[in-house]
Amino acid sequence: MTYKKQFDLNPSDIDIIETCLRKELHVYSGKCQCQGSAENENAEETDSSKQRMSEITELLGKIHNQKIWYDGDPTKPWIPKG
Repeated sequence: MTYKKQFDLNPSDIDIIETCLRKELHVYSGKCQCQGSAENENAEETDSSKQRMSEITELLGKIHNQKIWYDGDPTKPWIPKG
């Protein structure tokens, strides 16, 4: 099985994906806080949640780094920022 290397997503699609990932990150963050107060009874589950949070954060970073930022000057919308 091979993976598709290019996807046809519009900015709205990417926004939905980012929003869902951030919500998921929030859920895992809450789990880590609750589990951290349980005196390490669920250390394995806490480690799993932290690992998942790290993966989600890394994915959000990849999405962020692939965006092309524009200056916002309506007279020159084609000029990338930075």
